[in-house]
Amino acid sequence: MHQARGLAVAVCTAALLVAACSSRPAPPASSSASPLADSTRSNALAAMHGEALAHAKYLAYATQAQQAGRTQVARDFTEAAQTEHMDHFAREADLVGLGSDIKANLRDAINGETNEANTMYPGFAKQATADNDPAAASAFSEIGADEATHLKDFQAALDAVSGPGGGASVPPGATPAPVAITAGPPRSSGTTLANLRTAMQGEAFAYAKYMRYADQARRDGNSAVAQLFTNTANFELNEHFAMLATLAGLVSTDTNANLQEAINGEQHEADVMYPDYARQADQAGNPAAANLFREIAGDEKTHQQMFQKALAAS
Repeated sequence: MHQARGLAVAVCTAALLVAACSSRPAPPASSSASPLADSTRSNALAAMHGEALAHAKYLAYATQAQQAGRTQVARDFTEAAQTEHMDHFAREADLVGLGSDIKANLRDAINGETNEANTMYPGFAKQATADNDPAAASAFSEIGADEATHLKDFQAALDAVSGPGGGASVPPGATPAPVAITAGPPRSSGTTLANLRTAMQGEAFAYAKYMRYADQARRDGNSAVAQLFTNTANFELNEHFAMLATLAGLVSTDTNANLQEAINGEQHEADVMYPDYARQADQAGNPAAANLFREIAGDEKTHQQMFQKALAAS
């Protein structure tokens, strides 16, 4: 476990952020919905990755703002984080039908953890070593080892669910003590910095996805699998994402700089990305998806204006 020094930005630990770390149950996608075009599905999945990252990032920004004495800004970031995860991500997940039965969700988790443990993180660690970046190499190696443990947990859970009465049990999964994010500039550069950012997005997406899978398992009456997904999700966000965020320089020590970064992102989503996704969905014959993209664009414009107001008031 890495302990951050200096200005610490803990993810989902301050009382202010408790509500944003919960996950509302998301109903499965309607079977009567029109089939999604490949382009619509691809755009929705890309948007979900962005929403998951925004959720994790805004929580970190909120903690920094709170520690800087900017309580209202912290509330603004927390409110936006809640919307990105519990509304935008959830509704886009409904749109694409993310999640299935417990066995399928466990297999999906196994596939993802296998890639991260055996391919992605070892490759990132090798690149960091070549870049003479021992801190990043160590972080990638540690996270890869954790993912191997998650893989074993999910495989054991699948064995237990597939063969009830066979003696196998669902492990609870590890419960990490949250790692603190240290605000400041990137500690890595070049390809390794790009890999840190890729990994951060993956961990943020895993958190959001696993929390959805936990909700589904809970609704299906399997509290053990729900606990495993929840604990693993928290591990991905509160340890892995946090470790990567410090090295990548995700959080500035200047609250206004974090506000400006958020403004830029929200403006792009509101004015460019989501309108384009809506146009493509209309052309592909997916009007419900187009309407959802337009609605989310409106929300992102509201976030942009909220952050602009906060910046102007500083």
